[in-house]
Amino acid sequence: MRTIAAASAVLVLTACATPTVIQPVKPGDSGLTCAQLQNEYSDAQRFRDEADREKGMTGGNVARAILFWPAILGSFSNANEAISAADSRKVHLANLMNQRNCPVPLAPAATPAAAPATPGAPTSAGDPKPN
Repeated sequence: MRTIAAASAVLVLTACATPTVIQPVKPGDSGLTCAQLQNEYSDAQRFRDEADREKGMTGGNVARAILFWPAILGSFSNANEAISAADSRKVHLANLMNQRNCPVPLAPAATPAAAPATPGAPTSAGDPKPN
């Protein structure tokens, strides 16, 4: 019975998806074209976004917290490592693009929190807001 419980716990904890930690510098980077560099940059951003989502309230994180709470620390640590690696990759690729005068993709804009409306502030149409 203990063996089944232990095997089940190991299976549950290892089956959960973890973010991928990518290499900041890959061997063929220096030979990539502008389009390929931009694709690699987009891929690095996608890996970063996936790792950032893993830090939230996912089903796997809830299960880790309930079944074995120290596992959540490992999950967050892995997500932070994946985010750092993706950011380093993006910097490396941006440097290569700058050296070749390639356009560097813009970083996705953070979604600003809804700011309270200021009385009398102009709207997007330029009309003042009613007080």
